[in-house]
Amino acid sequence: MSHKFNPQRAEKLIAPQRYQELKPDILLQRLRTPPGSTILDLGCGNGFFTFPAAVAMGDRGMVIAADTSEQMLKLLDRRDPPDNVQVLQVAEVALDIESDSVDAVVTIALYHEFQEPAANLRELQRVLKPGGKLMFLDWDALAQQQRGPALDHRVPMSQAITALEQIGFLVDEQENYIDDMWMILAHLPA
Repeated sequence: MSHKFNPQRAEKLIAPQRYQELKPDILLQRLRTPPGSTILDLGCGNGFFTFPAAVAMGDRGMVIAADTSEQMLKLLDRRDPPDNVQVLQVAEVALDIESDSVDAVVTIALYHEFQEPAANLRELQRVLKPGGKLMFLDWDALAQQQRGPALDHRVPMSQAITALEQIGFLVDEQENYIDDMWMILAHLPA
């Protein structure tokens, strides 16, 4: 059974209530990545986080909107992303992105979809610059709410933290961001 998000439900990703609940502008503030930086929005879908990040990074910055789904990237393209957005179709564990080139990586509701989390994390480690930041926001395996993926498809925050620390990330913050989603902020040593 696939853990991947169904593109036929893509409109839910950019619904006004999702912006009110997840607050991408607050996520960007918490990420503390200055304008002019390069952010990788991995699993960008149809651009929920891509568009606010593009505004925050400004003309000198860049957002790499990356997804494995050609269909989702076409939906993003239809929304006419600004010039500082590079739309990129990627393989799950092989990002066609230069090593040490990204200031920050953000994934929203993607970690539980990783087929090989350790390999995915090593790939994110490869593309991040020394000192680069990582933000994971994902479904809480301990939540009681019945929305999002099935509970047995979710990954406990503690498991994600252990996986990050095992390959050398330093975890800065961990919290229940909303009732049924956790957030981890981490960085690579400089």
